[in-house]
Amino acid sequence: MRHELKAIFSEHKQQITDEWVAAIFGTYDIDTVGFLRTQDNAFLNPVGNKTKKATVALIDALLDDELDSDTVTPAVNEIIQVRAVQQFEADQAMSVLFVLKSIIRKHIVPKLSKSEEFADLLELESKIDSLALVGFRIYAECRDKIQRMRVDEFKRKHFQLLKRAERILEKPVGEPES
Repeated sequence: MRHELKAIFSEHKQQITDEWVAAIFGTYDIDTVGFLRTQDNAFLNPVGNKTKKATVALIDALLDDELDSDTVTPAVNEIIQVRAVQQFEADQAMSVLFVLKSIIRKHIVPKLSKSEEFADLLELESKIDSLALVGFRIYAECRDKIQRMRVDEFKRKHFQLLKRAERILEKPVGEPES
């Protein structure tokens, strides 16, 4: 990213971050949004706290010349994992990454004067696409894990029922009567 775009982005970094957090919180139902926005205690509002920290980390990562996987993966995970667990559909979970593009455009495009700066903006948007791909992988892994946990729970309950039936019948279930 050229110095000019980096300077414009840096100048609007806090506004972009705040609007992105607001957009993410806006995807929750109205009762939750108020809580997420007003409760700053990390223990009472872990989702809000983690979301705010993750957005700051991701905005900082976008300012770097290259995306550092060790930085962006945990930050994207903080945003996407919660959404996967809370039963957001994939498109709903991932949309919060793509909305960042329109927020950045709103702040940066009016300040751009040269075609090279537009090329830099497109490069920045490509980085956001890369974040989205990381997010999609995380979302799929979370949903798979939840599904495996449900299957394991079903198996555990089934096994417990069989053992209980064997105790009641005083013989292994499924063996023929003699």
